[in-house]
Amino acid sequence: MTEPSDRAHLRAVVRGRVQGVGFRWWVLELARSLDLVGRVSNRRDGTVLVMAEGSRAGLEELADGLWVGPRHAAVTGVEVKWSTPRDRWRRFSIDHG
Repeated sequence: MTEPSDRAHLRAVVRGRVQGVGFRWWVLELARSLDLVGRVSNRRDGTVLVMAEGSRAGLEELADGLWVGPRHAAVTGVEVKWSTPRDRWRRFSIDHG
């Protein structure tokens, strides 16, 4: 079990060719494999927004993975911000809105 002090909240904006290449589905699978909760969504400006909570180690692995993405993605930047967890999600999902 994760100690409360080991938990964190990550907010990441991913830039590059990250829409229309399966990026959100790739993030979903990675986040779930790391036992993280949160959401991933496309933004109107062509970026992808990732908000996740869980163990700091799992979130760091997710943040590193965002630089890679699926095969057809071409990531040019990842802006990460850390904060305390807000405990507002029960699972990781894709925001289709």
